[in-house]
Amino acid sequence: MLLVVGIGALACFLPFDMCGNDPVAEFVSADTSAKLVVFQRDCGATTDFSTQASLVKANTGPPALGGNLFVADTNHGIAPSGTGGGSELRARWEGPKRLVLQHHVKARVFEAEQLLNGIEIRYETFP
Repeated sequence: MLLVVGIGALACFLPFDMCGNDPVAEFVSADTSAKLVVFQRDCGATTDFSTQASLVKANTGPPALGGNLFVADTNHGIAPSGTGGGSELRARWEGPKRLVLQHHVKARVFEAEQLLNGIEIRYETFP
């Protein structure tokens, strides 16, 4: 009994993620110091696909965890899905420290950081 409780307690502290990320696109800044990685995140049959985005150093691979910049889904199909099944996300750099992200007006947005790692992010919607 003590062994079972000990294993259960240990599992709470181990980094275990049942979700999977499928990269959709990468956008490197003009000065090549950073890149935006857009990916679809799937956490199983009981959740909708989500579109997520992370700002990372330009020389790193896609993230293994959730997005650090943007997270949205199709709001149960109300917004159209893009590549990979989650909501569509468009991106463009307006300079080495300015990024514009566009999402569908009906997408359900869970996270939308406006400043990350010294980079300013502006959000726009499209119909």
